Amino acid sequence: MIYFIINPAAGSGKTRAAIPIIERVMRESGVPYTLIYTNSPDECAKIEKQIDWDAAKAIVCVGGDGTVQEYIGLAVNRDISFAVIPTGSANDFLYSVPGGYSKSRTFEETIIYHTKKLLAGNTLNADAVSVSNAANQRYFFNIGGTGIDIQVLRDALPLKKAFGGAAYFLSLIKNAVTYRAEKITLHIDGKPETGRYILLAAANGAYYGGKMNVAPTADIADGFITLCKVVDMPRLKLLALFPSVKPGRHIRMKEVSLINCKEIILEYGGKKTINFDGNLYEFESPLAFRLLPGAVKLII
Repeated sequence: MIYFIINPAAGSGKTRAAIPIIERVMRESGVPYTLIYTNSPDECAKIEKQIDWDAAKAIVCVGGDGTVQEYIGLAVNRDISFAVIPTGSANDFLYSVPGGYSKSRTFEETIIYHTKKLLAGNTLNADAVSVSNAANQRYFFNIGGTGIDIQVLRDALPLKKAFGGAAYFLSLIKNAVTYRAEKITLHIDGKPETGRYILLAAANGAYYGGKMNVAPTADIADGFITLCKVVDMPRLKLLALFPSVKPGRHIRMKEVSLINCKEIILEYGGKKTINFDGNLYEFESPLAFRLLPGAVKLII
């Protein structure tokens, strides 16, 4: 049985348009499938109970990067395949997946392409990342972090309908002028450091926020988290930084560094908002990011 987890709200209606295309391909294949709809955040535990794990062969997220983040935990360290049919506004994660994305296809062709790909069943043992403190644990597959991207996301949300993925870039330019760096203590594979950071992005994939190439060297199957650190810098230099993120040229600046690691622990005062591919959660300190190597059988 193939289970499709569908977020009808993703992609401003594109997800709804994808459903009859998916069903047509699945009926033609003769492979049994079930559609499960998610209508609000934090329904993972509820949806988990709707899956017959003895019969399940694959879980397929139909939606955007946020939908993938919410449900990737269902596939972590399970003998089950995981696939994505992209219907979100950006679908950044698939830029880091071999054969994951092609701009040359129409929407219908894209949905057919990904549906047939999951039927073929070719997989890659991909890494995932767990994020936890004393009270909570979550997972992500692409990028999680904190800093200016939180405010960028909040300011981009009302712009997404009009500008799509470009809303993130417009919001970045605005926040380059207004954002103030935060003081955080990091423990990177056990080594401590304290600084004032514009951005901390723990990357499994390379892209987020509308194809912003924040971690150009990140690889979903290399056995590392790629941490992108951006320390405080003058306002004018910050204005120059963010246009360079999309092509990945920001890593040439002395205030930017990429570090491959397996564990990152953040210490800070009070609660902090953490961004996982557009989903925002509150965590108390300390907060640990830990690599789960090869934990997901990703269909490619």
